[in-house]
Amino acid sequence: MDENLINIPVTLIRSFKYRTTYYFVLHNISPTLTVAELFDAIHQSKFIHLESSSFSLLAIHKSAAIPPPFRNYAFDALKLRHQAHGSKSGDLLINMSSEPIQPSGELLTSIGIQNESEIAVFNLSDYQAQRDNPEFLW
Repeated sequence: MDENLINIPVTLIRSFKYRTTYYFVLHNISPTLTVAELFDAIHQSKFIHLESSSFSLLAIHKSAAIPPPFRNYAFDALKLRHQAHGSKSGDLLINMSSEPIQPSGELLTSIGIQNESEIAVFNLSDYQAQRDNPEFLW
């Protein structure tokens, strides 16, 4: 693996109320991608050019590996869950105190994503509803 490429563990959150999640790892990601490019790659299996090679990231809408309830869901925000080799918060899914990050021109490195930094990807309106009225039915 190229020294400059990173792996990003991703937790897709389908439901905060029922804590429905799916976990996978994005391998060999360039830390110079923007947040918007990461979302494009996840949703559309966009080809990303990295130095001498091109590769396709997992597309959640097209992958047979992703369960159907996750494939047709609008994921439009993310949060950094924790850094590798760091302590995790006591929150069940994600820390609700900080604001989520939406697709933008910010680089992954500028928002703190490093190798093995775990992120959560979710729907912003579901997140706001859960933050305003926390309810767990599981």
